[in-house]
Amino acid sequence: MNENYKESFYEDDFDTGFKNGTNDSQDGDSGSEADTQALLDLGYEQLDGYMQWAEDSLGLPTRTVQQDCFNAEMLIDYLANSQHKSVAQINEFELRWFIYSHYIRKAQADEETELRLPASLQRFFGYLEKANHELIADWLPAILADEDRFAKRRHDYHKLSSEDEAAWKIGFKEWCDQLEDDLDVRCLWLPREMGSGLTWNLVMGWREATLQEEANRLWQRSREELLLQCLDFETIRGELMAEYLEWLDTPQTKLEDSSPRDVVLIERMEAEETPAESELDEDIDSDSSRY
Repeated sequence: MNENYKESFYEDDFDTGFKNGTNDSQDGDSGSEADTQALLDLGYEQLDGYMQWAEDSLGLPTRTVQQDCFNAEMLIDYLANSQHKSVAQINEFELRWFIYSHYIRKAQADEETELRLPASLQRFFGYLEKANHELIADWLPAILADEDRFAKRRHDYHKLSSEDEAAWKIGFKEWCDQLEDDLDVRCLWLPREMGSGLTWNLVMGWREATLQEEANRLWQRSREELLLQCLDFETIRGELMAEYLEWLDTPQTKLEDSSPRDVVLIERMEAEETPAESELDEDIDSDSSRY
């Protein structure tokens, strides 16, 4: 079964700006393997410190500390490999996506460890705040305190039919839609609509996927900036849409003076021509295999 439905975000990241197309990301950039490893090393160093602190200062049982470390390491790996970020740089969208989608699908741990996730992250972020003087975002505690919601999301996912593939796909889509709707209400979900009658494809070429990831990244950053102005969500949504559509139609130097929209359209046209060529190659390979 395809468990990657609706997971076109978060493979690689590169960044410009909605308004000016400049590469000025401060919350995580496209990273080399060395950059990713540096983020992982930092995270694992923090885990070592947490383990000592949890045992000495909190007096937690060894099993609980081990479960906490497993859960925190899942977050560290997700951010370093998919977002090229440290834990301190996480935004609200990434935390909600990690807790309510990524972790539930990928952890494959025992039930006790998985259900401990919110509490594990509460303690881990608490340690970072005390040990490294990391400021905790005001939206973070409420997300981690909602253990019942996480437990329900996890329960609903695991009760999906594993024998009937068609039923599983329908149930999985509904499970994804519930999270998408919630994120959309909070202005955290990048619209599928691109304007001019276009939408992001569910199955994308690598250029389209990369540009969608970039658009999402910029959407999240702009949302954070607008929230600081104490605007309501409807006003924020209007501002975000205007910036997003302008970015789609603004030529960028790194795109050889094409706009993101033009790059997507060109890639789709090229993809439409590919099947015929592939079929010809397959015929040639089939013919040559006879000899």
